[in-house]
Amino acid sequence: MDPEGQRFIPNSDQQRLLHHLELGELEIWFAEQRRAKRHQVALDQWHPKAAPDWLWSVGLPVLSLAEQYQGERRLLGLSALPGCGKTTLGLWIEAAAKALGLSIQVVSLDDFYFEADRLDAAMRGNPWGVPRALPGSHDLELLQDCLERRRQGQEVLMPCFDKAKRQGRGDRNGWRRCNADLLILEGWFVGCRSNVDSAGDEPHLETPLTPQEREWRQKLQPMLAKYEASWSCFDQLWQLRAIDFNAPLLWKRQQEATLQLERGASLSNSELERFIRMILCSLPSSSFRQMPADVVLEVDSDRTLRRIHLRGGIQDSASSDSLTG
Repeated sequence: MDPEGQRFIPNSDQQRLLHHLELGELEIWFAEQRRAKRHQVALDQWHPKAAPDWLWSVGLPVLSLAEQYQGERRLLGLSALPGCGKTTLGLWIEAAAKALGLSIQVVSLDDFYFEADRLDAAMRGNPWGVPRALPGSHDLELLQDCLERRRQGQEVLMPCFDKAKRQGRGDRNGWRRCNADLLILEGWFVGCRSNVDSAGDEPHLETPLTPQEREWRQKLQPMLAKYEASWSCFDQLWQLRAIDFNAPLLWKRQQEATLQLERGASLSNSELERFIRMILCSLPSSSFRQMPADVVLEVDSDRTLRRIHLRGGIQDSASSDSLTG
């Protein structure tokens, strides 16, 4: 990544974000980031072609937020569809925070999957044949207990999940100590609320929902509602919102191709197609479009960030804004 490369997020969007986060004026904030050379920290964690908006409009504001929260226990939800770039973002945040002496940890909702037998029982019979990932596959009692004890200032052990175990079905794999001031909980449906209108057609789908998919959609809604107690613990909810809901088709295929090239292992074609179909079908697209996130960053099919929207905010036209910072 070239931190001084071209950016696309309008300055007015970023100024509103900084005001929302109580971080001050844009020019002063930019000058401070450059003076402290924060924009040069842990650059090796980014994809070489990553656009600098990921740094200036997401990564560095989160670090600034963590600096505000020092000595407090705060929780940030981060929601994004698979393949969007949230894992890379999380790795950079942790690496940069460590280099700068900031107290941040990123954990995945995936780490709270049930142990093997309960996980298999919860996922049995789903029409996509996926071994996990759906609402209902997580130990919500454990998640809620961890979040509440952490909020009270206690040192908490959170589970780790290894997706490679059991021939790819996955299982628990130890525990991680989580005592950071700012904890970021990320996941593909983090922040989604139950939706009574879950049986409607989805115009973005090339193949319409099958009767079994509709049935499971309805079945998943009361399960999704049970997650809302955990979502209510967030001090902030940020969403990386795909402009095109079909973008995960491209993102996930690219991600798996990279895994195959780098590690010699990836999902088979049939497993990949089932997984993508599950992402596109299991929850209504309206659950993502209407998510009550505090900060929404629009992501196009090239993983380029385009706009920032704030909850209840008024959005200006981008046409008159300088994009160079």
